[in-house]
Formats: sequence, structure tokens, C-alpha cells
Amino acid sequence: MKKPVILDDFLVRDYLIKILGEGEEFVQEFYKDLLAKSLLFQQAFSKERLPSLTEEDLDLVLEKIFPARRRRQKIIQETGVDKLKRAISDLLYGKAQSWEERVEKFVREIRGVDRKFARDIASEILHFTFPEEYVLWTSWIWDPESESGAVVFLKEEPPKRSMYGETYEEFELIYKQVQEKLIDFGIKVRGYLFVDIFLAMIYATYVDYMTLSTMHSAKGFFPPAGVMARRLLGVIRNEDLLEV
Repeated sequence: MKKPVILDDFLVRDYLIKILGEGEEFVQEFYKDLLAKSLLFQQAFSKERLPSLTEEDLDLVLEKIFPARRRRQKIIQETGVDKLKRAISDLLYGKAQSWEERVEKFVREIRGVDRKFARDIASEILHFTFPEEYVLWTSWIWDPESESGAVVFLKEEPPKRSMYGETYEEFELIYKQVQEKLIDFGIKVRGYLFVDIFLAMIYATYVDYMTLSTMHSAKGFFPPAGVMARRLLGVIRNEDLLEV
């Protein structure tokens, strides 16, 4: 395994200051909602309950996954309820030795979304069901194919294909490095969920900036960074339900 890239302390601190500038209530409510999402996944996808999930149960959980939300009925109908539950069970409890093996098997079984979305869905299921065991690796956090994602903005130099890793084990070192730096800067929240919020806010801020800088007439039609970050992590509040 190659040595991981060292992230810039200044950039991590700068983004953290901007996020905390949203206000204590915003951060606390965001974290509370993300914790509730994780608890929902842990309960729904437990070994005991998973086999008895109904189509309505699956719809409720998929609604919390950004790449699945608008496609959830298509996923359920084209994959089939029983096949979808088996795919989730194999993803979480199968005998595969690596993250890649688990995810690739899930991707082969799922219908109704393209390969990239299926990988992102698998990553969310693993991460939020076992939040202390698996980090969140989605294409908006780091996509080695397009050399894009939230972690790009935590290093001054331009991203390269292998900069943040091409395997889960390589990327995991980067994700854990973000967590360690946040702890160094005073964030005391246990586990990985605050890292999710941190990275979602970075990516949402970038999208917000690029949208307004290239489409001035779009101001007011796209959600602010905080709302976009919530959408990325599947914890939309009732007041933010307006579709764009």
C-alpha cells in the first residue's frame, strides 16, 4: 500500500471554521439527524429484522440515501424486494474479505441505477449500518476516475488519479486522517459521522460557489450549502423538501 498524501492543516482548519460559523444549533441538529439515520439503518438492517422488511420499509430507508432517493421505487421494482434484501444481507454479513468484494457483488445484483450510484448506495449502507467499522467512500467524497470530490479541497496541489487512493484501504487512511485533524482542532464527537458532515459541507460549498459564479441568474433557485450538504447525506428536513 502506498503512503497516503498528507492533508494541509491550514485548509482543514479553514473549512472547519467556516462550518462552525453556520452556528452551534445547525451543527448539533445536523449531527443529531445523521445519528438518527445511522440508528435507522442499524435497526432495519439487523440480521434479525432484515429478512422481514417490506417494500414500504425498504422505501423508507432508501429515501435516506442521496443517489437512491429519487430512484428508490425503480430500484425496488426492477431488483425485486427479496433479491434486494439478499443483496443487502450479503453486503453486510457475507463472507467477502474486502470492501471491494462486498460492494462489487452488491452492484451486480442491483437494478434501476447505474454502476456509480450502486457503489455509492452500497457504501452508505455499510457505513451507516456499521458506523464505527466502515468509512463513507462515495463519488462526491473522492472519485479517482474523475479526480474530483470533497477531499480534493484539503490539499493545495491539483489532484491526481491515485492521489487519495484507488482502493478502499488507501482511501480509508485519508478519511481517518481527516478525523484525526478534526480531533486535533477540538472536535470531540466520537466516530465518523462528523467527518461525513465536514466533507459534505466542503462539497456543498464548492457546488454553491460554482453554481453562482457560472450561473448568476440561478441565485435563489439552488439550495444553500447547508441544505445541499443535508441532501448529500440524506437527512433532509421538512422545510428543505422543495425539489430542485
